[in-house]
Amino acid sequence: MPSKKTKTPRKRPQQARAQETVHAILEATVQLLERAGPDAATTTRIAEVAGVSVGTLYQYFSHRDAIFDALQEREFERAIALMQTVLSDDNLAKSPRETVSGCVQGMLALYRASPGMHRVLTMEGLRSGKADRLHSFDLRVISLVRHFLAATGAPVRRKNVDAAAFIAFQCARATMLASLLETPAGVNDQALVEELVDLLLRYLVDDEWLSEHDGATAARPKAKGKSPSAATKTRQKNV
Repeated sequence: MPSKKTKTPRKRPQQARAQETVHAILEATVQLLERAGPDAATTTRIAEVAGVSVGTLYQYFSHRDAIFDALQEREFERAIALMQTVLSDDNLAKSPRETVSGCVQGMLALYRASPGMHRVLTMEGLRSGKADRLHSFDLRVISLVRHFLAATGAPVRRKNVDAAAFIAFQCARATMLASLLETPAGVNDQALVEELVDLLLRYLVDDEWLSEHDGATAARPKAKGKSPSAATKTRQKNV
């Protein structure tokens, strides 16, 4: 019975030179995915672009899928580092819009840095054999979001914070990934960020509190037939 392929690096790069070799292999793979797509990213071509022999490549990666897995792990760690920074306790005093914008813009920047790579990694991640790795990443990010929602001073309008953290993160990520795989009409990066931030804020934060504390919301054009200033005066009279 043939042995099952391992998808982890064959040799862990401990020394600086070995780490540089692995980095060169990963970056060569990204370059090929961006320029020519997954069909061009063969182990032979990757080794050529990285400036190493195919034998050297196989010392660290048993096959191409192992390289893709290493790229995915690297992107997961970058995303985790981003979310840890934006959702740290040091940022609890920031406005909800600033925090949500930081998360959305940061995630989008990661995807846009190498869109071709992320298209491939997205499709690879849908394979059943890789679900556990994706699930582990999701749990880590959702835990960060949940902690921030529970600790923030802004009134969160969702009673089930666990569900809110899951839905908020998955909504943002799914929308961004869809924008990579498709070419939606009228949706550029600026529009994507603005719409996602507005959607998440209105889902997570109390409407009245948001309208009183969010300058960006207050600056939006007034809808016909409605007068926010008049509504404010009415509330003041009733107090």
